[in-house]
Amino acid sequence: MPKVLALDGLSEEGLEVFKAAGFELDVKPPQKPGELAAIVGEYDALVVRSATKVTAEALINPGRLKVIGRAGVGTDNIDKNTATQQGIVVMNVPGGNTISTCEHTFALLLALCRNIPRAHASMEAGRWDRKLFMGAELRGKTLGVVGVGRIGGEVAKRALAFEMKVLAFDPLLTPLKAETLGVELVNFEELLSRSDFITIHAPKTDKTLNMVRAEHFRQMKPTCRIINCARGGIVNERDLAEALRDKTIAGAALDVYTAEPFEDNPFLGLDNIVMTPHLAASTDEAQLCVAVEVAQQIVDYLKTGAIVNAVNVPSLDRETRKSLQPLLYLAERLGTFQALYTDGAPTSIEITYSGDLGVTDTYPITASVLTGFLTPSVETVNMVSAPTQLEARGIDCSEKRSAHDSDYAFEIGVTVVTDKETHEIKGTLFQNKDPRICSIDGMRVDAKPEGCMLLCHNEDKPLVVGRIATIIGNAGVNIANMVLGRDKRGGQALTLLNLDQPLSDEALADVNRVPHIINARLLVLPDSE
Repeated sequence: MPKVLALDGLSEEGLEVFKAAGFELDVKPPQKPGELAAIVGEYDALVVRSATKVTAEALINPGRLKVIGRAGVGTDNIDKNTATQQGIVVMNVPGGNTISTCEHTFALLLALCRNIPRAHASMEAGRWDRKLFMGAELRGKTLGVVGVGRIGGEVAKRALAFEMKVLAFDPLLTPLKAETLGVELVNFEELLSRSDFITIHAPKTDKTLNMVRAEHFRQMKPTCRIINCARGGIVNERDLAEALRDKTIAGAALDVYTAEPFEDNPFLGLDNIVMTPHLAASTDEAQLCVAVEVAQQIVDYLKTGAIVNAVNVPSLDRETRKSLQPLLYLAERLGTFQALYTDGAPTSIEITYSGDLGVTDTYPITASVLTGFLTPSVETVNMVSAPTQLEARGIDCSEKRSAHDSDYAFEIGVTVVTDKETHEIKGTLFQNKDPRICSIDGMRVDAKPEGCMLLCHNEDKPLVVGRIATIIGNAGVNIANMVLGRDKRGGQALTLLNLDQPLSDEALADVNRVPHIINARLLVLPDSE
C-alpha cells in the first residue's frame, strides 16, 4: 500500500483519512531540507503545512514520491518547478482557509481601527487611557480589495454588511462579477488614492512581489490603513515601516512576512501597527477542513489517478479522468509509436486535434502524447514532468485544432520532425474505447498500437508481402494482424504487421533486403492493459 509522510502537525482527522484508506503513515515534526531529502524518497506522498520548506535540495532524490499535499492555500514553501521536473503533483486546498482568513482580516482591521492591542496592554499595566486610544469607524468608509478571489470576495461581502463602499482591483475580475459582488472595479492607482483601508488578497507571484512599495504609500491618504493576510513580500516591509514611522499612512496590520519566523523586524517600536504570527488559517475549523480535504485528494490520486486542486498540472477529478482514460491511453500510445518509429534527433513535435473529441481542454491529452514520446528515452516521466522535460531537451512543442471531413468522429495527429526525417501518424477511438492508428504518413491504415509491430515502407509491387511473411514464418514468429496501405496504385505502400514476439536482428535485416523494401522498422510497444 502507499506510504505517506505527514509533517507540521497535520490534524488527527486528516491522519484518519489515510488510515481508513489502508495507507502506511509516518508522522514527524517539521523537517529541514537536508533532513527531508534523506527520507522523502521512501514515501509515495508528502503532506505539509507551512513550517517545512520543500526546496530543490529536499527533492534532489525524490525516489517514489508522487504527490505533495499542502494543507492550506499557499504553496510558496514548495519548489513547484523542481517538483514538476521530477514528475511530482503539488496539491493544495484553495477553499479550506477562506472563511478563517476572511474573518482574521476583519479582526485585524477592527483591532487596528480601535487600537485594541495597545488598549489591552495599557489595561494590563493598570492604566485607564481612554483619550489616548481614539478610534475610527468602518461605516461609510472605502475599503480597497486587492485580489478578489475566494477570500477577497468574502471580505467584500462582509465589508458591505458594515456599510462600507468597496473598490476592487483584480486583472481577472470581470465587470459582471464585480456588479454581482456589489463592488466598484477600478485600476490599482485609483484604488490606492481613494481607499480609507486597503486589504491584500493576491497570490505571491513575480508580478505581485513588492507590489505595494514606497511610491504607492505616497499615493494613499494619510489616514489610510493597510492589511496583509495574503503573503509576505507583496507589501515591501522596509518601505511600509518607513511610511508608518513618517506617518505617510495611518497604520498597518500584518499576518504574513518575508521570513517566518520573522527576522530583523523593522516594525518594532511602532505604535501604529498590529502584528500576528501567521494566524489567519489557525482555527480549529480551518485546520480540520484543510487536513481532511488534502488527505482525501491524495488518497484519490494514489488510488485512482484523480488530480484535484493541483497547482502544477491541470486537475482531473475521478469522473473526468475515467471518461478521458481511453483518449489518454490513445494519446500516450501515439507518442510512444512516434518515439520508436522516427529516426534521428527530434527537433519538434506538433499535435493536431481534428473533429469532436468531446473535451475543450486538451492539455491532459497533449501531456499524455509527450509522456509516451519521452518514455522510451527518459528513465522517469509522467504527465506532470513531460512538458518540462521536453522543453529541457530543446524540442519545440505545438498544438492546433482543425475541423475536417473524416470518416472518424475525431483524429489525434502527431507529427515529429528530426534532423533526418519527418513522420506523421493519426489515431482515433472506435466506439469511444478501442484505440487505433488510422493513418501513417498520409496512408490509411487500421492498426492497434500495441505489442510488436513491424512497419515496412515499400514500393507497391507484387510478392513483397509474401516474401516478408515467409521470412517472419521461417523465424518462428506468428503474425497476429496485417494492415496494408498505399498512396496510389503502383506507388508507395505501407505494410504493418502485429507480431506475437519480436523479430531477431537477423530476421529484420532479411526483411530489409527484400526487393522493393525501402525500409523496415520493428517497434515494440507495451501490450494493452
